[in-house]
Amino acid sequence: MFSVRSRLVASALVLTLGLPAVAESPRAPDAPAQAPSGLYGHRYAFVAGGVLLLGGAGFGYLAQGESNRARTLSSARESTAALDRARANAATANVLYAVAGVTVLYGLVLELLPEPAAEKASLTFRF
Repeated sequence: MFSVRSRLVASALVLTLGLPAVAESPRAPDAPAQAPSGLYGHRYAFVAGGVLLLGGAGFGYLAQGESNRARTLSSARESTAALDRARANAATANVLYAVAGVTVLYGLVLELLPEPAAEKASLTFRF
């Protein structure tokens, strides 16, 4: 089985390699300027979805730990309190998973829409 550290390293590698590389190539002086590549606009939804997913995984891990701790306690009062904390952490993890899914789905819809429609459907505020 993987240890917690190796899972975190694997998660960081997947997230890092999944992000587009931002490399600027030299251009000729008379070449037209291009739009900057990388993360911009609605692509932040994918990053936010990943952060929310990691938060949900963290709360899920805490819920599992509290549940395991409740099994080892001998006092009924302490065991009930630990189970209540585990349920609260599990509910928070479920909400974060749902919000992460909605956020990634929103980013995917904006990615697949044509550019004018995506600009109209974008939730960014312009002055």
